[in-house]
Amino acid sequence: MKSHSTRFWLQRVLLLMLVLLFSGSQQSFIVADAAPPINVQASAKAKQLLAYLSNVPDDMLISGQHDYLEAPDEQNNKLQQISGQYAGLHGYEFGGLANQSRTALREQRQHVVNSAIQWSQDGGIVAVTFHQALPGKPKTWKNVQAKITQAEFNRYITPGTPQYKQLIADLDEVALSLKTLRDADVPVLWRPYHEMNGNWFWWGNKQNYAKLWNLMYDRFTHVHHLDNLLWVWSPNAPNAYSTPYNLSFPGINRVDILAADIYNNDYKPSYYTELLKLAQGKPMGIGESDILPSAKVLQNQPAWAYAMTWGKELSATNSQAAIRHFMNQNNIITRDLLHESLR
Repeated sequence: MKSHSTRFWLQRVLLLMLVLLFSGSQQSFIVADAAPPINVQASAKAKQLLAYLSNVPDDMLISGQHDYLEAPDEQNNKLQQISGQYAGLHGYEFGGLANQSRTALREQRQHVVNSAIQWSQDGGIVAVTFHQALPGKPKTWKNVQAKITQAEFNRYITPGTPQYKQLIADLDEVALSLKTLRDADVPVLWRPYHEMNGNWFWWGNKQNYAKLWNLMYDRFTHVHHLDNLLWVWSPNAPNAYSTPYNLSFPGINRVDILAADIYNNDYKPSYYTELLKLAQGKPMGIGESDILPSAKVLQNQPAWAYAMTWGKELSATNSQAAIRHFMNQNNIITRDLLHESLR
């Protein structure tokens, strides 16, 4: 293991490289080299963030930690307490899962928004996941996992139906929180309708999943003008419980970032190579995980730009020693390093 001093100087060299990428004449070269956001009206900070993610060196990884709606800083703070480092990316939740009233959910989302604004100002990357309960039903985990048929699903994406109106009402409600982030000039990795290639969410394994994705994209982009969003398409790793990526892919022109959700230390090479082909050079991340990826995994799968550990899985599946080791490796990008390179 390299000494703390060696790690410090290696990170300073990396920092200098990153600053050069986003300053002066170098910036125009890097932005031109990366795919632009799918939203042509994307904010300047959203463009900058996407360019940064597109140019994370192959031997580097942005660390990430997810937190829950009711306690938007708990696990991220725990990570810092254990390792001495904050993750570079902080994941938040907008979905109501505890049968909250509309008022209570608004208040909880506002707490998330407040944390995310501060996090962004402190130099970190903000990601938001949306576990949407079946529209028109109480906002519970059971209704996120509601079992509906293809015919029932079709009613939610068919304009004019009662189900469609309920869906739009939900989207317009969550757009209010995203607008607050937009107005604070916070770019967001927006990660809705994830793990769509499994059968455990109401939007999962539907033949026309892309219509739901496009419906949200069009409403958020053209009606609500949420130009701070970068759109993260995040299927489950295509294991025994999930279908291949391509069956639910909305198209390369409808996603900014591709991410795979990987659990049980199942970092199978094909999960990586298949997504790499689908991405066509766009940034890739590990959207959710439990066990922190090993140095060998990262060496053999170098294109991952970030990896986000899911909530309490941080300490449920990783020892404190493993967490400290992971966060203090030379190739892990923490918030401090991001703050200096993205300011």
